[in-house]
Amino acid sequence: MEHRTARPMTAARRRPPGRGGLAAPAALLAAALLTTAVTVTVLLHKDARHPPGAAPPAPVLSRYETAASGNTIDRDCGYSVALTGHRSLWLFCDSVWKGTHPGLVFGATAATGTAAPGRVPTDLTELPAPAPAPATGRTAAPRSAGPADRPPQPLLATPPGLLLPGGAPCHVPGTAYSASWISGAARLPDGSVLLTYTDVCAQSTTITTQGYGIAAYRPADGTLHGQTRVFTLPGGLPFQLTLGSPVLRDGHLYLYGSTCDTWIPGACAAGRATLARVPADPAAWRDPSAYRYWSPAGWTPDASRAATVVPGAAPAAVHVADYTAAGKGLVLIEQRGLDGRYRLWRAPAPQGPWRPAGEGTLPCSGGTGNDQCRAFIGHPELSTPTALMMSHYNPANRHVTLRAVPW
Repeated sequence: MEHRTARPMTAARRRPPGRGGLAAPAALLAAALLTTAVTVTVLLHKDARHPPGAAPPAPVLSRYETAASGNTIDRDCGYSVALTGHRSLWLFCDSVWKGTHPGLVFGATAATGTAAPGRVPTDLTELPAPAPAPATGRTAAPRSAGPADRPPQPLLATPPGLLLPGGAPCHVPGTAYSASWISGAARLPDGSVLLTYTDVCAQSTTITTQGYGIAAYRPADGTLHGQTRVFTLPGGLPFQLTLGSPVLRDGHLYLYGSTCDTWIPGACAAGRATLARVPADPAAWRDPSAYRYWSPAGWTPDASRAATVVPGAAPAAVHVADYTAAGKGLVLIEQRGLDGRYRLWRAPAPQGPWRPAGEGTLPCSGGTGNDQCRAFIGHPELSTPTALMMSHYNPANRHVTLRAVPW
């Protein structure tokens, strides 16, 4: 859902003595209790002083960078979703790394790490490519953790059938490539993670979104299930079908699309944020005919009739997530352009009413042309009642950077 340009094609006590040199039973018990209390108090204070992760703002790093590997990873975007045990699953777009063992993955990669509200993770471990899904009725065995400093691995395979203008395959080394980019994620009741993504043909200056798809990733065994390209059009999908930001509410899966209708230098002057929904059932969300689109006259099967759900917004891109745990309900981040400006909107329901909830500018520098501030994404499991944890791509350090934005 964010506006991006194509990636370049080049390829982180001693016991107190008692009578006769031995502690008396009562004294021994008192000393043990005192020692335990002091130890717990020290640990609590230590945890309070040194919570996991880094203080924002800071880049989101994996152990492949922070280990003694000499590598740095340039990533395009970073989504996250809460897992059990105070952990997050992170999902990235294109990844290109330099150092002792340079490499690249055009398309989605994944990592896991500690999730501490108000903190930036510094212990992300890159996940291996998904294992084949087990046969129906069978359960895959849990996967071993593997090395903590492995390089990024593809989460989604290179999408087939994407075309350049004129009909040639979208695969020209050094000029064009096909990739599946994550557009959002949501935790499902069974513990798996629902992924939405777009299939893009990326060239040096243009990106054509030719597909929207959906899949489920199971962190417990590292398997991918039900991957389906729901909508596809070689010439490019209409923005109403280029969906992301999945939100599960009242028995439905809600998804958002956006477009800038009027661009001025570096910013969007007028645009729309639209809403689709489908029953929260795997068979339905893989069926193109099951999708409905919000319009002032009600839900319609005609995507072209979808109207904006955020009057007054002019989005270059949007990201929506549920921050109920932080007391904020649904929050939409509206990226205003490529200069770091954003607006926040809040709503009690996916279709609104959406009300303004603040605005600001993220510090970005070092970009040129369209390669500037982008991918403004919120992270509910890291946010707090006083601060929205928002990530963005910063050309200055070529990293996804996480910041605490007051709200």
